[in-house]
Amino acid sequence: MEIKPIELDIALDYASNVQGGTIITIRRDGRPQSSDVHHGVHGGTISFSVLPGRAKVFNVERDPRVVYHVSNTEDGSYLSFDGIAAVSPIPMSTDDPTVDILIDSFRAVAKKEHPDWDEFREAMVRQKRRAITVTPTSVVGLIRPVWR
Repeated sequence: MEIKPIELDIALDYASNVQGGTIITIRRDGRPQSSDVHHGVHGGTISFSVLPGRAKVFNVERDPRVVYHVSNTEDGSYLSFDGIAAVSPIPMSTDDPTVDILIDSFRAVAKKEHPDWDEFREAMVRQKRRAITVTPTSVVGLIRPVWR
């Protein structure tokens, strides 16, 4: 049986239908650090909302190389994306461009509109939420056909 590489766009399309994943960052001492998150996929990137004091924020700011892993226990598929991550600035006002990134991330994760976008914007500023965006450079894994 020949093993064929997975195309990045196919893998991203698959990941867009799986809500959660694990970001693996590099600690200061070189050891990996993992965090489970709920992600959205849009524009060829994977993004999620984070609070400012989390280890993944400091790790990505120091070293942007990451692995983002998605697995689906329902069909046995898994994907590990190598990529470069970026952390958005802390939003300073409700019309800050970072809040727009967080809105895009919310829509991609929730697959619906928020009932009160003004309230959402205020909460993002109050909580000093940031977004981590992963730009995948390659992917390995297995996408299984749906078992019946």
